Amino acid sequence: MKIVLGQMNVLAGQMSLNVNKMLDMIGKAKKEKADLIVFPELCVTGYLLADKWMDQNFVETALSYNEVLKKASEGIGIIWGNVATFKDILGRDGRHVRCNTAYFAYNNNWVKKENDLFDGRYIKCLNPDYRIFDDSRYFLSALELSKRMKLDDVDFTSPFLFEKDDHTYRIGLEICEDLWSQDYQFDPTSQYLNQNVDFIVNISSSPWTRNKEKGREKQILRYAQHDFVPFVYVNAVGMQNNSKTVCVFDGDSSIYNEKGERIASCNDSFLEECKIIELNETSLADKCQNKLTKALITAIREFDQQVFQSRFKWIIGLSGGLDSSVNAALLTLSLGKERVIGLNMATRYNSSATIDNAHKLAHALGIECRDGIIQKLVEEQIECLKQYTQKEISEFAIENIQARIRGSILSAISQIENGVVINNGNKIEGALGYATLYGDTIGCLAPLQDVTKVELFEIARSINESLDKEVIPYNLLPEIENDHIKWETPPSAELKNNQLDPMKWFYHDQIIQILTEYPGYGIEKLMQQYLDKSIYETELGKWILYYGLDDPQKFIEDLEWVLQKFQLGVFKRLQTPPIVMVSRGCFGSDFRENQVSYEKSNTYLALKEAILAHANQ
Repeated sequence: MKIVLGQMNVLAGQMSLNVNKMLDMIGKAKKEKADLIVFPELCVTGYLLADKWMDQNFVETALSYNEVLKKASEGIGIIWGNVATFKDILGRDGRHVRCNTAYFAYNNNWVKKENDLFDGRYIKCLNPDYRIFDDSRYFLSALELSKRMKLDDVDFTSPFLFEKDDHTYRIGLEICEDLWSQDYQFDPTSQYLNQNVDFIVNISSSPWTRNKEKGREKQILRYAQHDFVPFVYVNAVGMQNNSKTVCVFDGDSSIYNEKGERIASCNDSFLEECKIIELNETSLADKCQNKLTKALITAIREFDQQVFQSRFKWIIGLSGGLDSSVNAALLTLSLGKERVIGLNMATRYNSSATIDNAHKLAHALGIECRDGIIQKLVEEQIECLKQYTQKEISEFAIENIQARIRGSILSAISQIENGVVINNGNKIEGALGYATLYGDTIGCLAPLQDVTKVELFEIARSINESLDKEVIPYNLLPEIENDHIKWETPPSAELKNNQLDPMKWFYHDQIIQILTEYPGYGIEKLMQQYLDKSIYETELGKWILYYGLDDPQKFIEDLEWVLQKFQLGVFKRLQTPPIVMVSRGCFGSDFRENQVSYEKSNTYLALKEAILAHANQ
């Protein structure tokens, strides 16, 4: 069988554009005499639409496109994702039931199923309700639908009977989460394997996060240990968002053989591709290098196109530090040098080294860098504030004044230049509240807010290597010699004399990931490992020794500083721009927080007591 993997850039909410793109791919597939073309999950509508799913007019428009695609199936089988409705059944919210559905048409007819139930339609059995996913808010699963329809004894995983060239293929069709079934009571993939289907097709809209491709392979291999069949996986590419979290989709659509070995694939570089493959053919695409960097570039480019239609310039504060340097490079690689304007807004605390860095970076990228001195504004605002308070204006308040003035200038210039502001903050700063609200927390997009400082070091080096020149100044990157971190220009906000960031780099980066990543690792587990000394067998142990935290008293003091800052920073994080998600614990709609007082668990208190007992021995 000749199969086409329709790895498409699904534009959320832009149904006509999506369907036209599909029709174009279908036309190409027909010219190549393909038997079957497969598109991603919810490719007609987009997946991350939030409460747009509640708009019945939108849903009815989406349904109308099913007839368009069915008519295009003359001579070729087409599998695609769209919504389905059951108007005679009400969901939990009192509205007509909606289901996340895969459609299968051939020769302008719906492909029949072995049990004749819902011909041409497969309804997603497993709805994820964790992390960014809220599927049960919008869709009823096949398992729930069966109960509503009193069809408890009906198998929703009945194979499709695809009759092509005098041969009937028995195809199992499933949707995304149906493959990730180990934590559910129902396993669609095993159901198909028990029915001896010829092959299984999984259509997905699976957001990429670090090491996601390893997770997919793990799911396939879990089944391939037993009787398996060829497996066709088709994923979306591009960007979709649910307001607070911006997700990227890497593609990586693939075909696996009966041993679970990948034998054919599309690119995993977040790029659209229409690839024609014989089911038993070997045709592997090259794997994406520097995938984190590629993900961030994709997010910026797609966000700019989809949200702003590429109309605006992007304004960035260029301090000469690492975060703004990496962000400026990503902006330029995404959008081109003509659409980026950098502002260097110095005070008396900014060193000549960082100002020089900003100039060198701008020159290397070919972007405009505008210099200015804001010291006079800082002094005048201090004088202005004295009209409103008799209290002494502290050094800390003056630091925040500088940051807010910079935010005000960026906002004003963005309006004057018909532009938008990008946020430069990284994940560790955001986690510890090391940012000034309405100052360096402003912006329309935060590409780095899910990226640790250590990952920024890696991104900087990858950008320099890919461009074969020093774009990100090497003086911003640490050198590790004999387990010692050597800095030429240590990270600093430069808001007062001799200021250095208070973070313990490499160590706090990992602690923040522990606090946020799904599934929860738990700070108590870390404390237990510290207590039984197994932590020294991990990468984290090296940094505990480096920072002198093998002293139990210092370990607890530092841990409680992190936990206090982490909780106090919630109110700031709730007001930050949308964040590009690249980890399994992105602030926003992924790692969800509320503003409550932090209370330590009983386990925490017992472990703390045990750890400190060692300090007194």
